[in-house]
Amino acid sequence: MALSVPVNGMKEDGGGKEPLIELFVKAGSDGESIGNCPFSQRLFMILWLKGVVFSVTTVDLKRKPADLQNLAPGTHPPFITFNNEVKTDVNKIEEFLEEVLCPPK
Repeated sequence: MALSVPVNGMKEDGGGKEPLIELFVKAGSDGESIGNCPFSQRLFMILWLKGVVFSVTTVDLKRKPADLQNLAPGTHPPFITFNNEVKTDVNKIEEFLEEVLCPPK
């Protein structure tokens, strides 16, 4: 599942280029819909309120794909990739997004 949100962008020192952001969240009981994880929802809302374009990928923990095992070994969602750099700690992700992304205009 992938969702997109309107672009706002990065702070001026970020080069003005739109970041490539993908949010990985726990899947719901059907294995596809977004689950009820408050940490995932918090990261989603931060990204949405910042007004950046990002995609959301749901991860069924019962059938975790092998490519995700390689992307973030030993980690469970939520986590993000920001310009292909994996970030796994929710608190550090929040701090990073506040530093890097500008507020909506």
